[in-house]
Amino acid sequence: MFSARNSALQIGALPCRKGNGSLEVCLITSRGGGRWIIPKGWPETDLSHVEVAAQEAWEEAGLTGPVNRDLYASYTASKELEPGVGIPVRMDVYLMINPKQAKKFPELGERKVKWLSIDKAAERVDEDGLKDVLIKLKTDGLPT
Repeated sequence: MFSARNSALQIGALPCRKGNGSLEVCLITSRGGGRWIIPKGWPETDLSHVEVAAQEAWEEAGLTGPVNRDLYASYTASKELEPGVGIPVRMDVYLMINPKQAKKFPELGERKVKWLSIDKAAERVDEDGLKDVLIKLKTDGLPT
């Protein structure tokens, strides 16, 4: 049966802010391998993509705030479903500008959460598509 969970689409939030004189983004580590990624999840039938992005940012990083309604970027990545078994997925990325950070959130202790300059974030992520999105944000700057 085909469902939203195996639709090969994930929704991501790219939290960003002006900090320390430069543009910063928030990265988190994956639970499995500790890779640096953005908060992301599968589409939910009862939530819009913007709502999914906000929900994932809250659950995985403790971030709250408005998510830009316009799709910012998409890229292709591989999602490992189990060791050695991956599928290609399209990652749709929405900007979350100037979010607030909670001290307690659902996945606290399961992931690292870190604010980094875009250059440092691009050095830490493995996915080429995500690197491209970060470079795009550095070029574009925060929307007004």
